[in-house]
Amino acid sequence: MSIKLSELAEKINCRLQGDDCLIDNVADINEAEQGQLAFIYNSKYLDKLATTNASAVILKEEWAAGCNRSVIVAENPRLAFVKAARLLNPEKRYQPGISGRAEVATDVTVPGSVYIGPNVVIESGVKLGDGVQILANSVISSDVIIGDNTVIHPGVTIGHSTQIGKNCIIYAGAVIGADGFGYQREGDHYLKIPQLGNVRIGDDVEIGANSTVDRGALRDTVINDGVKLDNQIQIGHNVVIGKHTVMSGQSGIAGSTIVGEYCLIGGGVGISDNIEVVDNVTINGRTLVTSSIKEPGTYASSMLADTVKNWRKNALRFRHLNEMEKRLKALEKKLESE
Repeated sequence: MSIKLSELAEKINCRLQGDDCLIDNVADINEAEQGQLAFIYNSKYLDKLATTNASAVILKEEWAAGCNRSVIVAENPRLAFVKAARLLNPEKRYQPGISGRAEVATDVTVPGSVYIGPNVVIESGVKLGDGVQILANSVISSDVIIGDNTVIHPGVTIGHSTQIGKNCIIYAGAVIGADGFGYQREGDHYLKIPQLGNVRIGDDVEIGANSTVDRGALRDTVINDGVKLDNQIQIGHNVVIGKHTVMSGQSGIAGSTIVGEYCLIGGGVGISDNIEVVDNVTINGRTLVTSSIKEPGTYASSMLADTVKNWRKNALRFRHLNEMEKRLKALEKKLESE
């Protein structure tokens, strides 16, 4: 789609400086062509203005003076660029209807605005909101509730009685509401603990491809409004994630842990079971969290990459830290007594 730059600026609550023009799409400033809109968010990239072929650029007020092309002036260029990109690239929506190859239980009422793709299975008792889109090969088990305008991508499996809010996106291969990992040892074998809880997902939640959210054991697993989960994430049974928390790929939260609101969790983070993380916590990638975090802030535990030679030396020294501490304390005590 094409839009006048002036109209685009108005829609994203910014100001146009320079000539109006037609914009077809957004692009990286290094690769942008005529008809495309780019942005600069850091002053160290301002030299790109001399070489870019973009028809227009999003800049801060203090960078816009003397620019030789049209500018959208924004307090936050990155945010303005995201809004422009969303306007120019609306999400694909399928025309309402039910594929002849779908299998929908007879007691399920399908609103006229809903799309159900080929090979979708929808079991008894399911309730679908207006504008729901369920793409090919997904399985919606019995008594699931899906809110208005939620999109279920191909190959998603949703376990029985799961509740999903409005305007959510569940990406391909995700499994929501499988049994949690619960066993009790009896002699030489394990007894499976019945997983009697549910999964409740709020509004505006996104769950990435091949991620899993387990149902609760006795109480529900809860993903609150605005949470964004990347690909390949594991959420254990009874976990509660607060509003607008974001998790990067390959991270996992073990059972019965509570994570607060507006937390940022990096890639490959492991969070142990039965602990609590307060609101507004940032956890850097590859961090292992084994006890509750009670104060907002940024936390990390990863060992930085080094040459194998140095890493081995440091690892060997680490093994002797306890012994070294005892020797140091003994030496300090001896010096104090002299």
